[in-house]
Amino acid sequence: MPLYSCNANLNTIITDNDYIEENDPKSKNIKTQINIDELLMQKEPIDLISIKVINKIGILLPMTGKFSKIGKAILEGIENEIANNMSINKPELFIYDTGGDFSIKDTYSEIISENIDFIIGPLQKKQITKILNYGKKSIPILTLNYSSDLDRSYKYLYQFGLLPEDEAICIAEKAIIDGNNNASLLFPKNKWGQRISNSFSKRYIELGGNIVDEISYEEGSEKINNLVLSLLKIKESIKRKNDIQSILNIKLQYKPYIANDLNTIFSVGNSEDMRRIKPQFNFNFAESIPFYSTSHIYNGVLDKKTNEDLNDIKFCDIPWLYNDKDKELKRNLVDNVSKRSLLRFIALGMDSIKILYNIDNLKTQPDRYLLGNSGYLQLNKYNKIRRDPIIVQFKNGVAREIPF
Repeated sequence: MPLYSCNANLNTIITDNDYIEENDPKSKNIKTQINIDELLMQKEPIDLISIKVINKIGILLPMTGKFSKIGKAILEGIENEIANNMSINKPELFIYDTGGDFSIKDTYSEIISENIDFIIGPLQKKQITKILNYGKKSIPILTLNYSSDLDRSYKYLYQFGLLPEDEAICIAEKAIIDGNNNASLLFPKNKWGQRISNSFSKRYIELGGNIVDEISYEEGSEKINNLVLSLLKIKESIKRKNDIQSILNIKLQYKPYIANDLNTIFSVGNSEDMRRIKPQFNFNFAESIPFYSTSHIYNGVLDKKTNEDLNDIKFCDIPWLYNDKDKELKRNLVDNVSKRSLLRFIALGMDSIKILYNIDNLKTQPDRYLLGNSGYLQLNKYNKIRRDPIIVQFKNGVAREIPF
């Protein structure tokens, strides 16, 4: 199947460091040197020339504590990938709980004594920072998050994860490819919202887009309508209409003029937030303006009635939720209330095994992609796995993959 990829020219990832000038989307340092046609170039999957032989894998994940649900979901993905896609030479797993009183030094010594071939994890950034010191050793490591030091590589250390920035960058590219180059942004008033907004803005501007306005909102706020009116800049127009109606004592047929050639709305939040936000744009005469978001608005569960309010929103997501792979497994996970919100982490676990066994292919074929469950995967020069998601759109309350 031909692959048309997001992030085709992107090599940097915006981290959750404090806001700095070089990541300011309005900075004069940003250069527009990207050929948009390159985003639509067909990409080729890697040739499976050599598959590594791995006998023992060390798993560093939180099995207890605050992040235990995520850790167990990733482990389930790892175990499922091995059980379903490896008929012979299945590796032995050694699981180390990073959720409690965890010592990288002691655990690493134990891993060496067990003659482990490859390490998956850890998940938490602070533990990744510590394990970087061991990335110079001979045991290769695939972390499941990214360090803040993105421009430094370690010979035996690889980094992979579900960065929300990947999705913001991908959907910025989709908006530009759709021909929409004037955007207004609405995002949560917190560091997470600012990170995603910055990622979208930076990529959008790199591709020739223009940020018309941006507004942040308090999650759960009941004042969304006022913010939407402000973003669309139609308050004065509505006031004039109301004044004329009052003078003439008749109801006017009316549609306000939305200034600035606005043709893109990018808004992020959870599904509850977005079910309030999108209808307010529709109510305020902006239902025809293309609307973009991220996968945080969708938990992967089919619910037409609930998701009707999300109709027409385009976002980026992992392909596994929308393809025919592992149908029975996905159905069982969706039916399990405690696991249905963790589907993407299960896909992450599955892909960590795919990456381990194909790491040499990814190194020797840097311009090609590994077709993963979480996206199309490519290894960059800093040993970071770039993840390109797919494009999805809500229609009639159902999220379906659409062409890039």
